[in-house]
Amino acid sequence: MVLVLGTSGAIHSNKINSREAINRYHSTIIKAKLSPTIRSLSPNFVCSNVNAVRVKSWDDRNYWSAVNQLNPAIIRIPGGEGSSYWDWRKGGIIDNLGDLPGSVSEFLDNQRDRSYNASKLEDLQPGFQENNKIPLFVLNMLSDDLPSQLAMLKQARDLGMPVKYIELGNEFYFPLENYLAVFPKPKDYTKTANLWLGAIKKEFPTAEIAVLGVAQTNKRKSSRIYQWNKEVVTNSLPFADAITIHTYPRNGLVNREFDTQKYPYFKDADVRFILGEPFRNWQKISQIIDRFPDNKKIWVTEYNLMEDIRATSGEKQQRIAGSWIHGIYTLSMSLLFLEDDRIDLACNHMLIGSSQFSTILANEGSFIDPSHKDIKSQPLTLSANGKTHKLLGNAMSGMTQARKINFDRQDNLMGNNGISYPALYGWKFSDQDQSGTALLLNLSSRPIKLEITSLFTGAINYQTISGSPTDLVTKPGILEQKTGKMENNIVLPAYSVTKMSNN
Repeated sequence: MVLVLGTSGAIHSNKINSREAINRYHSTIIKAKLSPTIRSLSPNFVCSNVNAVRVKSWDDRNYWSAVNQLNPAIIRIPGGEGSSYWDWRKGGIIDNLGDLPGSVSEFLDNQRDRSYNASKLEDLQPGFQENNKIPLFVLNMLSDDLPSQLAMLKQARDLGMPVKYIELGNEFYFPLENYLAVFPKPKDYTKTANLWLGAIKKEFPTAEIAVLGVAQTNKRKSSRIYQWNKEVVTNSLPFADAITIHTYPRNGLVNREFDTQKYPYFKDADVRFILGEPFRNWQKISQIIDRFPDNKKIWVTEYNLMEDIRATSGEKQQRIAGSWIHGIYTLSMSLLFLEDDRIDLACNHMLIGSSQFSTILANEGSFIDPSHKDIKSQPLTLSANGKTHKLLGNAMSGMTQARKINFDRQDNLMGNNGISYPALYGWKFSDQDQSGTALLLNLSSRPIKLEITSLFTGAINYQTISGSPTDLVTKPGILEQKTGKMENNIVLPAYSVTKMSNN
């Protein structure tokens, strides 16, 4: 492990065994203290993106039981790319995919998904109402038209579904053939978006509507992507309430070989590089969204680690997805979004499916292990990503303010390209009744003893989840979980997430 101790900048390389770690945390107590800056917080900040064709039945109580463990306030429907080919009357993918000028992703172009029809609005409404979930409607601007999509929103309203959050399309900044056919230039999207904004606002004046932004600006990859934000921010965002971004950083291991035949494909020495990637990615995103107006909200409507389950080498190869480090990685991303108070909601991708992304493992074959094809997962249980986001959803539910947690001393870890990031990272949340919760990450390989008297007075309830970064979360019981009451001090295990509350 490489540490930058305090602010001296001196770098030390050593392996700390368990006895040394125990001695150190007993002799050193780090004091937590609250940042003086308070940011407002939407009580609906926590959102899950769902690929609707992965939901067998919206009436399944076991499905909703798993969703409610995560406690998202918002569910984004019908999902991302699928929204551009969605027939809301059918409750599934359009029948005429073959008439499109270009191809669609493999996950949409198969017989099972093309025949799916279980996500009509009347299928969704009872579960959304009973479980108090708010839909974020992603409109089909590609293969449907404005009158039809307005009719969809009106039917949702008539069914009693709140029409509060609306997103105008999905990822049209990519230069894909189907997108180019409808929106040849970024300006073609803004013209259409402005027309839709006016019509929807007339019918739903209190709805919040977002246009599409992009969280990458690599001119060498695509001039369309490079030009997109300038066009949208200048010509559409003034009439919208928010701008969306998606972000999928890599695992940080492109130049680091592995010598194990057993998944996950990383070693102890790689952990600091992996966990540094959310912080390195946030630096890049911050530079991009700094150009967005201060008076407009930002919605992160998709985010996760990106690995390709089909790649066998290179930066896209699957090496960590589904392991405990994946859950810590994505929770770091979630908490980093709080650094910019314009970010009003964040939708983790995705709600149910495989261990590549999902918070809920759909079935026995949902865990993807390249070295063990026959590995089984327990259906409708939480993945590593789900385990950490369960604590996030419960910590932030109904909260209206957030304050970053600082520390009187801090060990900094070193990641790729010289990125320095904190071993301890966390936020405290509160509501109008001054009920409080806190969420803390220990990203280091040693336990840390923390004084929390500046965060809470009196006894607090806590829940801690920890494990080895390489633990594969295929079912309950893989990770170590502790709950209890504590006062004044608490020990955060290595590679852990801890939720605290005063109620």
